[in-house]
Formats: sequence, C-alpha cells, structure tokens
Amino acid sequence: MTLLDVARGAYVRLPLSTRAYVGRVLQHVPTSMKFGGTYKHWRQQIARGRTDLAFVEAYRRAELSEVISRAVQRSPYYARTLGPIVGDRRGEALMDDAVWSRLPILSRQTVLDHREEMCTVPSDTLDRASTDGSSGQPLSFLLDRNRSPIEYAFIHDAWSRAGFTAGDWRCVFRGFDLIDGRGRHMEREPALRELRLSVFHLNDETMPRYLEAIRDGGIKFIHGYPSAISIFAEYLMRNGIAPLSQIRGIFPISEKFYPHQRETMQQAFDQARIVPFYGLSEKVAFAVERDGEPDTYEFSPLYGYTELVDDDGRPVTTPGAVGRIVSTGLLYKGMPLIRYDTRDEAELVERPDAHNGYTLVLRGLAPRRSSEYVVGRSGTLIPFCGLCVPIDSRDLTREVQFIQDKPGEVDLLVVTEKGETPDLSEYLDRMALRADGDLGINLRLVDQLPMSGRGKRKFIDQRLDVPRD
Repeated sequence: MTLLDVARGAYVRLPLSTRAYVGRVLQHVPTSMKFGGTYKHWRQQIARGRTDLAFVEAYRRAELSEVISRAVQRSPYYARTLGPIVGDRRGEALMDDAVWSRLPILSRQTVLDHREEMCTVPSDTLDRASTDGSSGQPLSFLLDRNRSPIEYAFIHDAWSRAGFTAGDWRCVFRGFDLIDGRGRHMEREPALRELRLSVFHLNDETMPRYLEAIRDGGIKFIHGYPSAISIFAEYLMRNGIAPLSQIRGIFPISEKFYPHQRETMQQAFDQARIVPFYGLSEKVAFAVERDGEPDTYEFSPLYGYTELVDDDGRPVTTPGAVGRIVSTGLLYKGMPLIRYDTRDEAELVERPDAHNGYTLVLRGLAPRRSSEYVVGRSGTLIPFCGLCVPIDSRDLTREVQFIQDKPGEVDLLVVTEKGETPDLSEYLDRMALRADGDLGINLRLVDQLPMSGRGKRKFIDQRLDVPRD
C-alpha cells in the first residue's frame, strides 16, 4: 500500500473546510497518482475476471475461506456462532450449498447488537459508517479504511461502458454538504472532479444555473439520484432545451430506477448511455446492469459472495423465482458481514457457475430505497434521499419516521433506546444548511411509531399530493 493510497482513502473523511483546501491541491496531481496503486490493481483484477474463469474460481474460493477463517479466529461473535458449524472446512467444501446454508443469516439487528464483537481488528482502527435507515431502522457499522480506491475501481469500471475515465468531470445530484455553505446551491469539487448540485433546489430558478455550469464545463456525465436527474431532465424538455446531446453517460444510484425515469432521461439526453449499478453502504455486494437488458443485474464475484434465498433461507435455484439478496463481502475484513441479509428482493435469472463466469444474475431488483419526495416551502420537490437519516453518536436511535402534511415542514419522529434522548443537533444543523431555508425539520421523540391500517409502519408518511412511483 502506498502513501497516496492512504491519502486518497482519508480524503473523504476530512472536515469540509480542510477538504476544500486539499482539493485545490489535489486537482493538480495526475490521475494515476491520485488514485494510487490499489486502484490500478483492482482495475486490472476486474478486467482479468471477465476472461480468466480459472482466476475467478480460485479467487472466490480463497477469499471466502480467508473471510471465514479470519472471522472464526479473531471475532468473538463469529467464533461462537460459526466455529462449531464450519470446523476445518475450506474452499469447495465450505461453498457447498448443504454446508453454506447452515450458516445463520445475519440480520441488521444482530449487527447492531454485536458490532464490536464482530470485529477482527481493534474497532478504533476502522471507520464508523451507516445506512440511510430507509426501512425506518438506522444501522451503524464499521468499515476498513482505505476502501475508497477499491470502491472507485469497481464504479469506474462500470461507468467506462459509457466512455467515462477517471480523469473526467461529472455533475452529481446528491444530498451534499456544500463547502461554500448557505446561498450556494452548487460547487466544484476539484479533487474528485465533481460539479456538485444541490437536490434541495431543483426549481426553475436554480436549474438554469445548473445547466449553464454543465455547458460551460463541457461536462459529459451525470451521476446521482434518478429522482433528481429526472426532475432536471423534465425541466430541459419542458423548456425546449432537450435533447442535451453533450451528455454521454447517465449513472443513476441509490434509489429504485423506474422505467418512466429511464424513458425521460433517454429523451432528454439522446446521446447518453445509461449505466445503473447496485451497491450497498455495508459493502457486501456490487452489481451492474447487463448490457441491452434493462433492470437485469450482474453481480461481481470479486466483490462479494452473493446469494438469492427464499423465506426459509434456502437457495433459490429456479429461474423466475423471487427471493431476497444475502451476501458476504470479500473485500473488507475488519468487521466482516457474513451472509448479511440486505432485505432487497429480486428474481433469479442465472445462478453463478463456470458458464457465466461465476456471476449471479438477477432481475427486478427491489432496493430498500424508492423515489420519494418531500415538498419545500417554495413548492420545490426534494428527493428524499437528500435528507438522509439521523444516527446519533451513541447509537440510541432505533426507529424513525418522516411525516409531511405541510409544504416546507417535515416532522421527524424518533424512537430511542430505553427512552434516552439522543443528540441530533448536528444532523438538524446539516439539514438546515442543505435546505437553505426551504425546509424545516421538527424533531419529535416518541415511544412508538404510528402504524397504518394494515399494521405496517411507514418510513415516509407523505400526506401532500406529490408524484409517487
């Protein structure tokens, strides 16, 4: 590992003000040096995996054995739960369905309850990360440092289908904390070559400035929430600006990508290739949409050991059958997630074997996040993903729900551990800064969340008349 590998991984963890300064310096560093040897190594491994099936087979066997062995030997939780089942099995014996299916499926509640016990290294050598809690149950966990170059290797490989290279600029529609603060709805992030566009201000006053910045910068690629990109595409079409043929690649992330959104983007960006990928904050699986087959995804056998299982945890083997996605991450071993239940569902197309390069192929992914909106005071539609979900520093937050019945105001209901009061002031300040006066979030601590007439808890209870997918 080189010093630049470490620096690249640490960059995204810097305070905003420091990152702004460092970014101005890093923009002058050659791309090959900026991403470092780890990035280059994984781009080569991914390319090799497409043609060298013997390499993929040996890699899967060796890495899975390493993950399990390390977990059993170094993690108190896995020593207790997996040790008696695994014994001395390795490689093919471990991957046999009859053996593998005996390993317990890991729930997010188990992760929450045993996080420290699951680590194979001291927890203070890992980074704290979290999911967005889109089920209403936030989850924090620990990840290896220096993961950024590896993640970018997989992502850039996917985007290269649209002609993207690591040196290209792209505009990004996501829920950013913008370095320049209030009154600034976009900024240039030179180190990562991102034109960052606020999803809190997708209105006819701000989007012309977004368009001008994209044109002036000669930007060819758009990356972000499909709900936000669709709003921008609809603006272009409504005002007779589309098609914007300058754009050559669209990279939707984080939400379910609906057919009508794809159609809108194809009309607004007629020269763009759309490349969706599936990834998780927990870093256990990575998949890219198959060329020419919308909504069909190929899971990387180098990234995770991914399965489709039925309600009883048994392997789904019949094409066309639906199951839920369970995966074991192969790349990050500091806090391994073994047979982690993603709670996402899909239909089986192909099981991994030698004929398809050990690639699991699934159709109709139903991810945890859908395209939902809240409404700002100005009437602007704000993609919900931009809000994110609060997790306090002491992990007291157990369940959350957002309720909106008035434009510009959202009630955040929070159920905490044993009724203790979490400190969510930092989260509320961040959201106020992002929204820049167009949205207020009112925190309410409650004993339990209200349920619908069918006995279910809604994560987002949107009571206004807004688009629904």
